[in-house]
Amino acid sequence: SLLLPLAVLAALLCFVSSLSNSPAPAWKASASSYLDDTDRKIDTEEAYFLKLKKGIEDLRTAEERANRKMIRRAAFDVGSGAVKVEVADCDMHGGTMPIIKKPVYSEKVNVLMTEDLERNDNVEFSPYILDELEAVLRALKSKAEKAGAEQFAGVATAAFRKARNGPEFLRRIESELSIRIRIVSQESESSLGWLTAVQAVPELTPAELIAWDSGGGSFQMTGETVDGPDAWMACIGSSVAKALLVEKIQGRSFKTCPSPNPVTLKQARALSSLLKEAVGLPPAWLVRKVMSGRCCVVGLGGDTSIFCLAWQLTGQNPFTRGQVLESIQNMCDKTDVQFKLMEDVPAAQIQPQGVVPKLVLLFTVMELLQLDSVLYREVYGNAFGIMSTDYLWQ
Repeated sequence: SLLLPLAVLAALLCFVSSLSNSPAPAWKASASSYLDDTDRKIDTEEAYFLKLKKGIEDLRTAEERANRKMIRRAAFDVGSGAVKVEVADCDMHGGTMPIIKKPVYSEKVNVLMTEDLERNDNVEFSPYILDELEAVLRALKSKAEKAGAEQFAGVATAAFRKARNGPEFLRRIESELSIRIRIVSQESESSLGWLTAVQAVPELTPAELIAWDSGGGSFQMTGETVDGPDAWMACIGSSVAKALLVEKIQGRSFKTCPSPNPVTLKQARALSSLLKEAVGLPPAWLVRKVMSGRCCVVGLGGDTSIFCLAWQLTGQNPFTRGQVLESIQNMCDKTDVQFKLMEDVPAAQIQPQGVVPKLVLLFTVMELLQLDSVLYREVYGNAFGIMSTDYLWQ
């Protein structure tokens, strides 16, 4: 009695199998193709509408920027040891100073201009370093343009104040790249640093702030007095300190021996004495301000600055004068290779040749001022001050 149902079931299975093995009907293939075409059209139209939506949003943003007199500026700081660029919207609201919005792009590239100048008797830059600088400026401008920058300007500092072929190079850069870079005096550099510091340290009032900017070729320490901002300035930076160490203390040629490592503790002490003579005594207004105990000295710089190096070595921010001295003692007698292996101190890995001279310069200035501690704040050069200074953009 079960044979008949089983036979029927077997027949049904054979029929289904024959359907699965036979080619699809024409109407089914046509429908599948139609659905695929429809999916592609939907994807294309969706991409088109997304692009259209972005275009409308960009137009609205541009209209808003125009209504607010918003300009996106790229500020270049061509320092003695690095080139920094920052791109940000500037609200030209009609006041005495534009309101600088949050940066949309920032970058720093090390280009050792002062060291090159020192190896050429402080007369002019080598063709090699100028080619390197030009390539860096071209690359940074391209990135700034991609970030939407509309205006391009900047400053060149200590190294360019000395090099006789610096002005001609900057004229060519303006002609070929449309970046107007002006060589500024140390006084103007101090003012730009002060504007940058006020923006970078909003938790302090101008009366409480002393801004310390120390680069490869010079340093400036600026604070507010009853007559307005004043500055202590010296043409001594980390690269200058390194050259003094190699030539005056170790008795070697900086042209052929750019690294002072390993540096003995005796040599470090001799460098500190030499730097004290070169820097001179700090001005009375600054000594009074520091001794009052009602201010904070803020060291402004990038990832290879003397302040960043001290922060990484001490693990403290703010760091004290005693901690800097201890770091000097610990870093003496080390080779370039040993510094490059210090994974927890990137500033030493990047620029191993300058570790001890930077620390000695930092300690010497702190000692001259009897300064107990310094707070480090990372900045990309004096970008804010550059963006805020109208004459640089005219």
